[in-house]
Amino acid sequence: MKNLIILLTIASIAILSSLSLAGVRETKHNFTSQTYSPGAFFYSTTRPCSFCHTAHNADPTDPAPLWNHENSGQTYDMYNSNSMNMSRTPQPNNGSLVCLSCHDGTIAINSLANVPGPQGAGNYGSPGGSALDGAGKLTAASDSYIGTDLQDDHPVGIIYDDTQDAEQGFEPKTGNSLLYPDKLLYDGIYVECSSCHDPHDNSNGSFLVESNANSALCDRCHNK
Repeated sequence: MKNLIILLTIASIAILSSLSLAGVRETKHNFTSQTYSPGAFFYSTTRPCSFCHTAHNADPTDPAPLWNHENSGQTYDMYNSNSMNMSRTPQPNNGSLVCLSCHDGTIAINSLANVPGPQGAGNYGSPGGSALDGAGKLTAASDSYIGTDLQDDHPVGIIYDDTQDAEQGFEPKTGNSLLYPDKLLYDGIYVECSSCHDPHDNSNGSFLVESNANSALCDRCHNK
């Protein structure tokens, strides 16, 4: 029975891993494919997961599990408004930093801490596609480019508090991470890029965590 449980556990992990890869493989986040990511791909690469994750030698202090991508370490210009009363952290938290490490355009997408193979840190393949410069960084001409000025984007680093900004209307927290709006909050507290986007799944378009038809995703937090 013990061996059966172990085998079932291994099988479950393998299935979940293959499903995650299947979700990424046919999206623009598959940087090994000119077919699925014509604007940003890298020649002589075959491992889509490696652009973000590594099975070995990951830094446990990095912002995501088994994180493999170089972090930009930038200081960002954060959203601010006189009409916003919710508190905001000085800089984005990990739920946004993992996205910005590519999307702010300051670090090459293929700049990894652990390149597949024995060489350690370095660049994985050679850049191609219209969205990248010669160093493998996203350019301002790309729709995916965000830059370091976040003042014109949905605010991140927000400490969600429905008792603030009551005149604007926000759904109350439930204290249950399986219910909205709590399940969208990074660490159960913060509004970050990961609140609305899932880099592994583009089935809803724009890598949204769920459909935003009729602003349904917006309404998970905003009750206007």
